[in-house]
Amino acid sequence: MVTKKPFGVTKDGTDITAYTITNGRGIAVTVLDYGATLQSVVLPHKGERVDVVLGYDTIEEYENNDGYLGASIGRFAGRIPDSLLRIGDQTFPVTPNEGKNQLHGGRIGFDKSVWQARTPDRKTVQFDLASPDGDEGFPGFLKTSVAYRLFADTLEILTWARTDRVTAWNPTNHAYWNLNGHDAGDARKHLLEIPADRYVPVGPDMIPTGGEADVDGTRFDFRTLREIGESYDNSFVLSGSPICLWGNRGIGMEITTSCSAVQFYNAKFLGERCGKGGAQYGPFGAVCLETQGRQALRNQSIAQENIISTDLFLYPRCTKFTFINKEN
Repeated sequence: MVTKKPFGVTKDGTDITAYTITNGRGIAVTVLDYGATLQSVVLPHKGERVDVVLGYDTIEEYENNDGYLGASIGRFAGRIPDSLLRIGDQTFPVTPNEGKNQLHGGRIGFDKSVWQARTPDRKTVQFDLASPDGDEGFPGFLKTSVAYRLFADTLEILTWARTDRVTAWNPTNHAYWNLNGHDAGDARKHLLEIPADRYVPVGPDMIPTGGEADVDGTRFDFRTLREIGESYDNSFVLSGSPICLWGNRGIGMEITTSCSAVQFYNAKFLGERCGKGGAQYGPFGAVCLETQGRQALRNQSIAQENIISTDLFLYPRCTKFTFINKEN
């Protein structure tokens, strides 16, 4: 079932609402119309209820803090080098918000927008947003939707869009997962498996240094389940399924997706801050697995999979998070 309650008022006076989807398995997922944000995922485990997503208790904290905690990202996830969006033989200057580059859609991306919400059935919350032509520099009028659907042990995030001209579209969800609990601190002992033969090396500015590289014999080889250990903020080109993540208390998660890549980021740049219930968040306190299309490369057109036009009515992408609970 879906219930809703007020979640405060933005600086400009807009009322924000929290929607909670619950099911018979005892799972509860809360999402906000601010940023179409995943605010919490509460799982039953050994007689407790464990919230495994980092987030905040107030709208003020979402407005004032960086990090994109749980937000829906758009129009373009990741960095656009030099804030120059190249679509075929056309170049569009987009708004820079990380030095000379654009990150996650610009200064006021989809994460800072208030979406229109509706509940089409007892297991779904859908958010809709209209992005005008020229929004943060992107061409074309875009209508996009994000639907959160809770099944037995699976949270599905379905995103789709349509446009009136050729434009870029590469959405993701930026949830910060800690399967030991959102307040459990350092997550580098989580076990991770990414079925990817290639990854994208980046330079000091986090912009890709060239094309894709083989993971074989490198620290980027997560083709078998192993401890995370080090710091990462790289795109991996998926060659199979699922992505697997395990905490250290018996909670696991399998991710299947229609996307071609996943950005693996273990929160090394997350500054110290106060989160839900007074929890202290900081560097390496979570794992982000942002399913998306291929990254933008300097001086090259964006990947064809991230270009949409009027040729098709809808461009859907789907990612499913299935939770595994070892009670013993």
